[in-house]
Parts: sequence; C-alpha cells; structure tokens
Amino acid sequence: MKKQNWASIILYLAVLFQLLDMSGWLDASLTQPVQLATLVLMLTAILTLRKKKRKRKKAAGKPPAEVDLMLDRAQEGGIEK
Repeated sequence: MKKQNWASIILYLAVLFQLLDMSGWLDASLTQPVQLATLVLMLTAILTLRKKKRKRKKAAGKPPAEVDLMLDRAQEGGIEK
C-alpha cells in the first residue's frame, strides 16, 4: 500500500476517536487516553507522509591559491619558519 493510503486510514481512525470522545459516550476516566490516542494517530499520519531529505554529495572544490603556494614550497624544499 502507498503511504497516502496508510495516512488516510490512520486519519480516519483519529477522527473516529475524536468523535467518540466528543460524543460523551465515554466514561470521564477514558477521555484523556482517547485524546492521547488521537494525538498519536495524527502524529503517525504526519510521519508516514514525511518525505526523507536526500543527502547531497559535496563536489570536490578547488583548493584556495594559498594551498597551491604552500604545496609548491613544500615540493621545492623551501619551507621557511
């Protein structure tokens, strides 16, 4: 199944829990767990629809001119302190 289908099913369940909570059919001691379950279902739906960010590879950049100068000096053996 696609992520969108799963998310819609989870959201329908969250709406049903919310309607059950608002209807007043539940005992007063069950309202908080039902509200927490509704919140968890909504957050789960959001996470299923979240797209993963692709990591981009950095292209090897050209080193600064100072690095080239230091390499030239090192190859010539003229490193001065």
